[in-house]
Amino acid sequence: MTESLNLLRQHGFSELACQFARFIERKEHHQHPVVSLTAGLLTEAMAQGHVCLNLRHLPDTLHQLTDLIPDSADSWQQQLREGRSVGHPGDYTPLILTNEGLLYLYRYWLDERDVAQAIRQRLQAVDELNLIQLNNDLAGWHNPIAGIDWQKVAVAIALSRRLAVISGGPGTGKTTIVLKILQCLESQYADNVNLEQHGGDRLRIGLAAPTGKAAARLQQSISREQNREVKTLHRLLGITEHNDQGRFNAERPLPLDVLIIDEASMIDISLMAKLMRAMPEKARLILLGDSQQLASVESGAVLANLSEGQQGHFSDDFIEQFPVLELDPLSLRTNVKQSSPQAQESEEISISEQSSTQAVLTDSFVRLQHSYRFAKDSLIGQLANTVNLGQSDAAINLLQSQPDSTWLLPDESSLLNTLASGYQGFIEAVEKRQSAQQIIEAFDQFRVLAALKQGPQSVTAVNRMMSRYLAQRGWRTTQTYYTGRPIMITQNDYRQQLFNGDIGVILRDEQGQLKACFYFGEGLRWVGLNRLPSHETVFAMTVHKSQGSEFDAISILLPDEISPILNRELLYTAITRARKNLSLLATEQVLRHTIHSRHQRESGLQQHLHSFPEI
Repeated sequence: MTESLNLLRQHGFSELACQFARFIERKEHHQHPVVSLTAGLLTEAMAQGHVCLNLRHLPDTLHQLTDLIPDSADSWQQQLREGRSVGHPGDYTPLILTNEGLLYLYRYWLDERDVAQAIRQRLQAVDELNLIQLNNDLAGWHNPIAGIDWQKVAVAIALSRRLAVISGGPGTGKTTIVLKILQCLESQYADNVNLEQHGGDRLRIGLAAPTGKAAARLQQSISREQNREVKTLHRLLGITEHNDQGRFNAERPLPLDVLIIDEASMIDISLMAKLMRAMPEKARLILLGDSQQLASVESGAVLANLSEGQQGHFSDDFIEQFPVLELDPLSLRTNVKQSSPQAQESEEISISEQSSTQAVLTDSFVRLQHSYRFAKDSLIGQLANTVNLGQSDAAINLLQSQPDSTWLLPDESSLLNTLASGYQGFIEAVEKRQSAQQIIEAFDQFRVLAALKQGPQSVTAVNRMMSRYLAQRGWRTTQTYYTGRPIMITQNDYRQQLFNGDIGVILRDEQGQLKACFYFGEGLRWVGLNRLPSHETVFAMTVHKSQGSEFDAISILLPDEISPILNRELLYTAITRARKNLSLLATEQVLRHTIHSRHQRESGLQQHLHSFPEI
């Protein structure tokens, strides 16, 4: 085994990283050990969600592995260029190295380039728009808030541009915006003139979300006013286990005029590339999500990349087209400087860089600011804001001002009391044999969100503790399936229409048979136990798995030791899953570390966006 592979194994690199390094080493005929070592570093960085490896800014977890790497990034780049496996952008080589020092796998470089090119091509106004009608529709939408109504701005860009990116935290009205977009689209094509210009056909509108759970939640939110089906992105694109590229692509585009995607923060770079390739040239694409949340499990953070450092940049033409919005150029420039928690807490992004970023998405981006769910003095809203700003002192003072049950140590006694109290309504519903819908609704009132899947304070630990507690109450938790066992699907099953993240409860149906029961808003669905795809017990779930969900109350469980997975994005995501109440089980040391740590994924999307000329 060579020195570089020895180094990777000594530092606990994954088998995948070691095998890829070995593959590159063979291609290099053992002549360039820096290339194979760097290939291992790249694989490990991608496992952490980065799209590429930034030679000038290594992730903290990789700093210790630089024994065989040149001291300077320039020298490192030069040595990589000597390898036959490394090419320039546009070359067909396993590794692509840009002039900025970003190293990619070829496939990820291609995905990022295609996404950036597609975004650039969509930064145009729609071909036909009844501005009078749209201004009237917005004027008739009464929204009693002071200052600029960013919800109305969001609807205006969604209707007038072929690309709209709408970022907003919990309770900022993203679902309301979806409904208003649909209403305004229907209003636009209600008259015969626009309908004739569109070929005489009704507007083809698609609604989608990255996960089954997020799709079901959007479906439930709009079902009272809209009879439209919300699909997962995989189902929309025709992606299956036997066809990972999907049925739709550049040669066979989606049969849509408008596509609205919720929870866009969970879209990874590869899925976004497949989507962009399948979008018809003239169709509108509307992305909604919270750019401050955790990004996708896979590589990339497209929504965060597009949203960073900006509030919104609007042209004089846009401002003139929508007098109803009362946009003031001077106040907009002021808002630019206060565009995001990241921009407020540091000056790493210069005003010129912000302006450059915003200029790309002129008239196509808006950040929602007003929370309709959380009052200014609510614990959830305040805590989410202080965590986003990296203000650990303020967060701790806020928690200490709450009742003793709000902030607890993550010990066994505190955790058991939290579980027993949080799931009391669900336990009683099962033991009193209430209806399946009542039991599922009771279970969805509360959830434990853990940072870790394994370990002393983890999803596994909580599920085991809860099983022991229920066994003491007489539940048959030693059996694989027992009445009241909550489960979460962990693998998409398109035949059963069950998707990763869907949650149900094992119950007896009307015939007394033990089955899995799911409630998706439109009603109950019973699935035989032998037809269930992969699943697991879900008294607790990871914060990653909780994205797209909301609960009346949550308890956040952090480990008692510092872990690389802990960062403010994770904590913010957990906090904002709560509608009404939350509790936190964590030590002060771990809490401070989590709030101070950030997980910024390396990406070259911004550079790619600026490398294409304006259309």
